Amino acid sequence: MIQIHGQTIRVKSENLEPLAGVNIVNLSDQSGISTGVDGTANIPNWQNTKIRISAVGYKTQALVYRGKDLLVIMELDPKALDEVEVEGFLSQGTLGNQPGSISKIDRLTLNRFDGTNLTNAVNTIPGIRFEQRAAASYRVSIRGSSIRSPFGVRNVKVYWNGIPFTEPGGNTFLNLLDLSNIDDIEILKGPSASAYGASNGGVLKLSSTKLGSNANATSIGFLRGDFNTTRLTARTNLLTDKSSLTFKWSDQSADGYREHNAMDRSTFEVDTRFFSSESTVFSGSFLYLNLDYQIPGGLNPDQRDENPQQSRPRSIERNSSLQNELFLVRLGLETELQKGWNMNTNLGLSSNQFVNPFILDFKRDKQQVFSLRSEFENEVNINERSGSLNYGLEFQRSYFDGKNFGNVDGRADTIRFADEIDISQTVAFAAYNQELTESTSFTVGLSFNDLTYDINRTIDRINNNPQQFEKEFDSFLATRIGISQKLGDAYSLHFSLSNGLSNPTTTEVRTNEGSINRGLQSEKGTNYEINFRGSPTTKLSFDLALFQFNLNDAITTFTDGQGVVLFRNAGETRQSGLELSTWMNWLENGTGFIKSLSSKLAYTYHDFSFENYVDDGDDFSGNALPGTAPNVVNVQTDFSFSNGLYLNLTYHYSDAIPLNDQNTFYSRAYNLINTKLGYSGNIKGKTNYELFVGIDNLLDVSYSLGNDLNAFGRRYFQPAATRNLYFGLKLNFRH
Repeated sequence: MIQIHGQTIRVKSENLEPLAGVNIVNLSDQSGISTGVDGTANIPNWQNTKIRISAVGYKTQALVYRGKDLLVIMELDPKALDEVEVEGFLSQGTLGNQPGSISKIDRLTLNRFDGTNLTNAVNTIPGIRFEQRAAASYRVSIRGSSIRSPFGVRNVKVYWNGIPFTEPGGNTFLNLLDLSNIDDIEILKGPSASAYGASNGGVLKLSSTKLGSNANATSIGFLRGDFNTTRLTARTNLLTDKSSLTFKWSDQSADGYREHNAMDRSTFEVDTRFFSSESTVFSGSFLYLNLDYQIPGGLNPDQRDENPQQSRPRSIERNSSLQNELFLVRLGLETELQKGWNMNTNLGLSSNQFVNPFILDFKRDKQQVFSLRSEFENEVNINERSGSLNYGLEFQRSYFDGKNFGNVDGRADTIRFADEIDISQTVAFAAYNQELTESTSFTVGLSFNDLTYDINRTIDRINNNPQQFEKEFDSFLATRIGISQKLGDAYSLHFSLSNGLSNPTTTEVRTNEGSINRGLQSEKGTNYEINFRGSPTTKLSFDLALFQFNLNDAITTFTDGQGVVLFRNAGETRQSGLELSTWMNWLENGTGFIKSLSSKLAYTYHDFSFENYVDDGDDFSGNALPGTAPNVVNVQTDFSFSNGLYLNLTYHYSDAIPLNDQNTFYSRAYNLINTKLGYSGNIKGKTNYELFVGIDNLLDVSYSLGNDLNAFGRRYFQPAATRNLYFGLKLNFRH
C-alpha cells in the first residue's frame, strides 16, 4: 500500500483493477464501510485504528489505518480447487470451467518449505516428479516425460512472465532461477502444442511478481541450514495508481550433502508495470542469473551402499561442474485495441554463456535468443451465449556457438569439434471457446508448428569432416478438442482429446562424443483425458483426472562404450494413469487456540509401458517405462494458531522406480516427512516478521531423488540428503 495525502482507501486487484464491494471494518467498534464501483471508500476519522479489509474470493488483510490515504492490493484466495483462476489453454477462467489437467502452485505453497529449491513444492502436484540430481541440477518429469532427459529439463515448455524461457532448441535452464524469481506456477499436463508448441510432457508457466502483501513494502530474508547452506534475499516494491516497480536480489550457496557437490547462485531482477490508460499496460523485466555448481555424478549400487556421499571417480580430478550466466530482457504490452478485442504481446532477448567441464570432455557454449509471443482475444456472442476467439503467433530465433574440448585436469585441452547452429521455431495458434448452454461449453484449438536447425560444423578433429546442413523437422498441425459439462452447482465433468509433438533438442542431435544424429525424429502423441471436479461441501473439493497417452517414435537414451549418453527413436509407449488432488479446509477463522487447519492430498497412479520396442534382438515390449513410479502419494497438513505460531507437515511416498529399459534395476521405494514450525508477528501494524525452523527428511531415509536412466556401468543413483535442519528469518516493512 502507499501513503499519500487525504482520507480514502483505494482497493485494487493484483492487476491494479479497482475492486468494488470490498468490506472495511473498524475492529475497535465494528463499524464498517464498502468500496464503490471505482474501488474507493471515504474513511471516517479512524486515526491509528486497526482495520480488517475483506472481499469474497480474496484474502483478508488486517492493518493499522493512520488517517492517510491507502492503496491496498488484494490477493485472490479461492476456497475450493475448482475456484482457482488459471489461464489454461488460452482461455482465462476458473479451473472448474477448463477441460484438461491444469494445476496451480501459489506463493503460500512455495513458502511452506525451506525456499532453497522447487523440489518439494512441485512434488505436491500429482503426475509430476521434480528431481534434484545435485545441489542445483534439476530434472522435471510430467507423466514420464523425463525418459529422454539424462540431465536438464526437456520435453517440457517453460514460460517466464509471458515469454518462452525454454530456448528453441528445446533445453531449459530452469536451475538458473531462484525462488525469488517465481511467485506463481501454472502447470499444464500432457500435450499442449495447440497453444504452446512442441512439448508432449506439458507446460510450466512462471510468474515472478505478485503484489499483495509485497505492494509498497521492502522485505529481506535469511536462511541457514545443514551442509553449510546459506540463503539471503531482498525485495522492494514502489507502487502508485499508475505504476509498479519491483527490485529483487538473492544469493544462495551450499556445500551439498555429497562430496564435490557445492553450489553458488546469485540473481538480480527488475519488474515494472505502467498503466498509460485504463486499457493499456506496458511492462518490462530485466533478469540476471549466475550459477556455479559441482557435479558429483552417478553411483553404482556398490558405491552407493559403501558411501552414498562419495562422488563418481574422476569427478574431482576433472572438475566436473557447470557455470552458467544469463542476461534476459523482456518488454510487454497489454491493450484493448477496441471493445471486445484485446492484445497481449511480449518480446524477449537473452544471452547465455555456459561452461561445463565433465569427466569425458569440456564444453563451452554461447547462445543468444530472440523471442516473440503475441496473443489476441476477440469476445464472441452467439444467440446471447458468450464465447471467445484466441489466436496468435510465437516465434523464436537462436544463435548457438558450441565448442567441445578434451578435459585435462579440469581445463579445456585440444578442441574436438565446434558447431554454429541457427535455430528457428514458429508456432501459429488459435482456439475457439463457446458456451452452448448454461451448463455446457466446448473448446477447439489448433496450431502450426515448424522447427529448423541450420548446423555448421566448423571444426571436426574427430571425424575430419566439417560440414554444413539444414535439419528441418516435418511441420506439424496440432489439434485439441474439449467439452465441459456442469453437473449442478457442485460438480463438473470434462473431456479432452489432444495431439502433440516433441522435437529432438540440440543436445540430442549434437551429442557429446562428436556425432550428429541426423536421423532422429520428433515424438508424436495423442492424449485422451477425462477430468471430474467438484466441491461436495464448503470444506472439501477434489480434482480427478483419468488419461491415456499414446506416443509414437519415443526418444530414449542409451550409452556407448565410453559412457556417453546417446539417443534413438524406440517404437511406441502406452501411458495410462489416474491423478487425484483433494483440498480440505477443516477449520477457517477459528476463534479458539487453533485458528485454521487444512490438508491437501495428491495421489498418482501411472501404468506406463513400452509397446513394439525391439533393440538388437531384445524385445522390451511390455516393460515398464524407466523413471516413473507406479504409485506416489503426497499429503500436506497445515495448522495456524491464534498466538501466531504455524506448523506445516508434509508426507511423500514413492514406489520403486525402474531404472533401465530391461527393468533389471529399480530404485528403492521411500517415505519422506518434512516439517516446518514458525511464528509470525507484527510490530505497530507496519512491520511483519517471521521466524521459522524446519527439518527435511525427518525419518533420515536413504533414497535417490535424481536417478540416471539406462546409465553406463550401472551408475543409476544420485543419493539425496539425509536428515537436515534449517532455520531462518523474514522481515517485511510497509512503506
